[in-house]
Amino acid sequence: MPSVSLGKADVQRWVSTAGTELTVLRDQFRERGYKFFIRPLGMAGAAMLVGYYYVYLPPLARASKVAVELGAAQATAQYAEDYKNLTARLDGLYTKLPRTDDPQGWILAEVRKTLRQEGIVPLSISTPTDAPRGEYRFISIQVRCQANYPQIASWISRLERNESILFVSELILRKESEPIGSNTLDVTITTVVPKGGA
Repeated sequence: MPSVSLGKADVQRWVSTAGTELTVLRDQFRERGYKFFIRPLGMAGAAMLVGYYYVYLPPLARASKVAVELGAAQATAQYAEDYKNLTARLDGLYTKLPRTDDPQGWILAEVRKTLRQEGIVPLSISTPTDAPRGEYRFISIQVRCQANYPQIASWISRLERNESILFVSELILRKESEPIGSNTLDVTITTVVPKGGA
């Protein structure tokens, strides 16, 4: 695109031309009076209104409508993506539910197995409790044991790494004065199974 350079002479010429046009307009207004210009000014105003309402506003309204529809489509796409992600997470969790006809016996056996693997001898293990919630049953068991910190941390980690869902829903840890380094742990371990069974 060629560059346009304006010199001082060009600017002076344009100013002079504009001044001449204004002088002519002023003289015509004095000579003919304001009534002569009412009709052309009215027609110009009407043309501007028609242009505004029929030329400028419709594309603006269409652009606004497109923007709203685009925003709605983006929001819908985001919700759809969130829904797919949540569904995938739920499906993943559902596959980790223990498949057993005896969930109480299963959780008891799993907890005992993890205790043996960490070399922890429990002081007591409660009978599993069953709490139905909606379409699922929450099976919980309470364990009391004595162990040092590394054993406890390793055991909790082993529980929560289980292939089927096992999680610690409550934990109370008390440091014992004797033997040195010993802690008493009261922990509630829970699993979830479908109400209809495996």
